[in-house]
Amino acid sequence: MNRKLKVAALSILLGTFVLLIGNGGSHLLAQEGTGTGTATNNQATGDKQKLDGLVVDWLNDFEDSEDWRAVSTCPLGETKIRKYPGKPRPMKDGQPVNENGEVGKEFAEETTEEETGITHKNAFVLGVKSYFMDRGFDRVEVFPPNEYIIRGKAKEIKVWVLGRKFRHTLYVKVRDYRGQLHKLKIGRLDFWGWREMSVIIPGWLPQSSNYAVMDKNLHFVSFFVESDNFEAPGPFYFYLDQFRVVTDLSEFTGDENIKDNW
Repeated sequence: MNRKLKVAALSILLGTFVLLIGNGGSHLLAQEGTGTGTATNNQATGDKQKLDGLVVDWLNDFEDSEDWRAVSTCPLGETKIRKYPGKPRPMKDGQPVNENGEVGKEFAEETTEEETGITHKNAFVLGVKSYFMDRGFDRVEVFPPNEYIIRGKAKEIKVWVLGRKFRHTLYVKVRDYRGQLHKLKIGRLDFWGWREMSVIIPGWLPQSSNYAVMDKNLHFVSFFVESDNFEAPGPFYFYLDQFRVVTDLSEFTGDENIKDNW
């Protein structure tokens, strides 16, 4: 009889202990579940936030640039593109600098995060090899697989370029909403090493209206380099990385369902 009482008492104690642990664990799981739910909601909210005002919008980081192509007017030599390992390494007074011009610091980390939250790797650049013979006439043009639609109203185009001290000139070609092509001069490549080059989008170039949302976006068509009149003929190399555009998205934050295009 005493044995049965002992077994019953032990069972009651074990049951009470299990109930206590279960209640505590459920309370902890409820707290953890609440925290996770909050984080998930915050994450979703962050993803849905629309960018406004001036934004640096990446068009290509050239990490997957195998489908780009290069075309040259010169029938001599070889014209091709190459996805080349590396990243911009600018120098100042013989010392490396970072993207902010600070001496002795490495340029860019292994990844770069843009304002939209998208992360870009810094492992490859786009290399272009060509040949110039007819001075002042020959050129090489570099095309993406398809034209890029630039969001918002473009203000400035930026790209990192590796120059080889040739005086050839780099341009960018864009198409407006009417289908007209425009070439904008970025600058000469008469420098050694990496340099961030840019061109301001002129105000006369037709873009989306200030007072109506009519989808009048610019399209990026290509980069191209024109040979210089006073440069010796021969092979020519240049490299591109971190292709970005400074664009104004402030007029695209209204009612996107109602457009003044009727």
